[in-house]
Amino acid sequence: MTFLRLVLLVLIAAVAGGLIWKSLPARTSSVAGPDPIAELVTAEIGGMTQWLLIRGADRANPILLWLHGGPGAAQMPIHGLTGDLERDFVVVHWDQRGAGKSNPPDFDPATMTLERFLMDAREVTALLRERVGEQPVIVLGHSWGTMLGARLVARWPEDYAGYIGVGQHVDTLRGATLTLDWLRKVAPSDLSGMDAQAFRDHDLYVRLMREVEANGGGMNVPLISMLPHALAAPEYRLPDYRRWFDGANRGSGPMWDAYLARDLIAEVPRMPVPMLLIAGAQDWNTPVPLVQEWLAVVEAPPGTRMEVFDGSGHAPFLTETDRFVEMVRGFAADIEARPE
Repeated sequence: MTFLRLVLLVLIAAVAGGLIWKSLPARTSSVAGPDPIAELVTAEIGGMTQWLLIRGADRANPILLWLHGGPGAAQMPIHGLTGDLERDFVVVHWDQRGAGKSNPPDFDPATMTLERFLMDAREVTALLRERVGEQPVIVLGHSWGTMLGARLVARWPEDYAGYIGVGQHVDTLRGATLTLDWLRKVAPSDLSGMDAQAFRDHDLYVRLMREVEANGGGMNVPLISMLPHALAAPEYRLPDYRRWFDGANRGSGPMWDAYLARDLIAEVPRMPVPMLLIAGAQDWNTPVPLVQEWLAVVEAPPGTRMEVFDGSGHAPFLTETDRFVEMVRGFAADIEARPE
C-alpha cells in the first residue's frame, strides 16, 4: 500500500468516525468539583422548545446567565473556550429562539421581538431557580445580548444581582455614525462615504459590518479558528450546525425596524444593580465612545465600572480570555462582598 493511499484511508476513516460520532445523541461532558452540575436540557419556553446548557463545579455557586449575540449567534458550541468560568459559577448558555438548537425548521421569525425575548428570559430565570437554586444570578450579555440583558435587569432588578455588558449596544445609527468616521480614516469606500441614515437598510448595514470586520474593527477572531472547537462540542449534532448558520445568517433582519428604534440612553437611565461593562478598544461594531457616553449618564450603584481591553475588538472573551475570566470573577466577588 502506498503512503498516499494510507493517508487517504486514514482521512476517510476519520471523517466517517466523525460523522458517526456527530450522529449520536447530544450530551455534555462531566464537570469536576465538590457538587458539580452538567446538564443539557430542553424546556418549553415562550411556546416553543428551547435548549440550555448548565455547567458548574459547584451548583451552589452564583449563576452566570450568558445571553449570546446575533440575535442568532448561539454561544453554546464554543462554550469550552471560557470553561474556566465554571470553577466559580454555574454557567448557563441558552440557545435563544431562532438560534442554534432552538432554531427548528418551522421556526417563525415573526416571533423575534424584544418583548418576546424578554419574556423568554424571564421563563429561563424561573427555570434556573427551580432547577439549580436560589443563589444570585448575574446576567452577562454580548452584543445583541446586551440589548436584551440591560433591559431585562433594569426592569426586574429583584431577580438579578449584577449585569455584565460585553460589546454593549447603545444606539445602532449613532454607533454607525462613529463607525463611518473611523472607516473613512482606515479604509475609505463607497459605504464609508454614505450618511448613517442609509443604514436603515438592513442589507446595507450587514455590508457595513462586513467591511468593519475586514478592516480590523469587528470580532477580530477568524471563524476558521473557532471551527475545531465548535465541531468538537458534544452538545451539537450534525443538524444543529445548519440551524446555527441559518440563525446567524438571519440575524437581526426580522426585527430591524425595532432594533433601530432602541436607544439605551433614553430607555435605561438607571441600572439598579452593579454593572461591569467590558469593551474592546478596537470594537467599531459597538463603538467604545458611545458606551462611555451611556456610562457617564446612567444612574448605577457603587461598583459599576467599565474596562477597556486594548488588544480586543467585539469579542474580548475570545481574544483576551484569561483577563476576561478574572474580570468576571472579580466583579462577582465584589458583589458578594457588598453589605446587604
